[in-house]
Amino acid sequence: MTYTAADTPVGSEPEAKAFDAMQCMADLSRALVVAASPINRIVLSRIAERACLKTASMDPGEAAHKLATPQAGAPQPGMIILDLDTAFQDHDEVLAQIETRRRISPACLPFVVAVVATLQQVDLQSSAFDATVERPVTPETLQPVIERLLATAKAA
Repeated sequence: MTYTAADTPVGSEPEAKAFDAMQCMADLSRALVVAASPINRIVLSRIAERACLKTASMDPGEAAHKLATPQAGAPQPGMIILDLDTAFQDHDEVLAQIETRRRISPACLPFVVAVVATLQQVDLQSSAFDATVERPVTPETLQPVIERLLATAKAA
């Protein structure tokens, strides 16, 4: 059995390289919005779309599964907007999958923007986030953060 850089078992060496290559292909024009609340998913998606990103939105369980099992040839998000509200209790699995992708990616992608109730809510996991945005989230607060991260990636 062969293991990828993320210690994920795969059947053979070529399969391991293909798995790693799939996970490294982050598309900066795509964003994944992860929130427990359907309303928050819609609001955050619309703001990301105003920043010219193509969005997909999912609940935390669905996002953890999608991040754990990337499909060959499917574009991977270059940014993940993670709503850490009180209903989002199972964020450890999603954060673990994101951290795995960032370790594999040469550019440490995807970018991760955490939406929190208060900045004090951000604990030891803050190193997993590229930016945090405090509620209430408006286009005026989130869109400049998205644009700054994208500009940083394009300048590099």
